[in-house]
Amino acid sequence: MLLALALADLVWEVVKANLDDHARREWPWRLTVLDASACAAVVALLTGIIVARAQLSQTMHPVLSWSAGPGGSRGVADSLRTVTLINAGGGRAVVRSVAYRIRATPQDVERAEIPSGWISWHAAVDALASLGLDRDQDFFLLHLDSGAAVPLSSSTREGMELLALGPRSLGQLSALDIRIQVTDVLGDVHERNLQCIRPRPVPGGSTN
Repeated sequence: MLLALALADLVWEVVKANLDDHARREWPWRLTVLDASACAAVVALLTGIIVARAQLSQTMHPVLSWSAGPGGSRGVADSLRTVTLINAGGGRAVVRSVAYRIRATPQDVERAEIPSGWISWHAAVDALASLGLDRDQDFFLLHLDSGAAVPLSSSTREGMELLALGPRSLGQLSALDIRIQVTDVLGDVHERNLQCIRPRPVPGGSTN
């Protein structure tokens, strides 16, 4: 915004400089905010700041990476789907918000109390419990709250465990997504959607 105003003022001064003296003394051309040299200096300064910030943003850009596979869970002994998260970028990633979206299988949806859309951690735990699943036996769901830091790493094996699902959980869930928003050192917001479980394809048909 400031750069746009400075550029507009610079164009104004350049155009005014090409007018004759009489025209420059008439309104509105006699209006001056900054002279041409001062405007040019402000434009150069602001451009330099914007370029420097863009370069710093690229250098310190967090990259949220995740993996899902069987075993390796510290929360569920017989986990068939363990989801871990790391920050593989060059700068820190601080959690801003986390939301969950859960859908039961068609045969379990009637008895489950699962809100539609994105829900909080507490609502997600209650939704899984409504299916008769036991926390820390059938599933583990990390309470990743605002202000937590996603660890820097180049290996997902060193990441934080977000989710673990045992056989009963996988058998009763059709979909489970986790949406994570983080902020970097510059305050920019980055978002990643983790599709931890997707609906199984129906042979000879399509899923809705």
